[in-house]
Amino acid sequence: MIDIILSALLVGSVVFLVYELRKFNVLHSRKYELPTEKIWEKFVGIRPEDMADSDLTLKIQKLERHMEELHQDFRKQRELTKKLIEELGK
Repeated sequence: MIDIILSALLVGSVVFLVYELRKFNVLHSRKYELPTEKIWEKFVGIRPEDMADSDLTLKIQKLERHMEELHQDFRKQRELTKKLIEELGK
């Protein structure tokens, strides 16, 4: 009789342990779940649903134009710096 009670307690404790481990796993995964849409919007600048092919293409083209303008400004600054150095060296 005592063997049956000990076996029941053992089975009950194993079931309880499995239940607690599953509960811990769910809580742990929720704690470290990343709010991906917010992170995506913060670092990429647009929401995933806004990333239609045409929108993305237009935004890439706009960025490329902006980069080219920055490169041109940098080239102009470099040329002005060379001229200034030449004038100061005279």
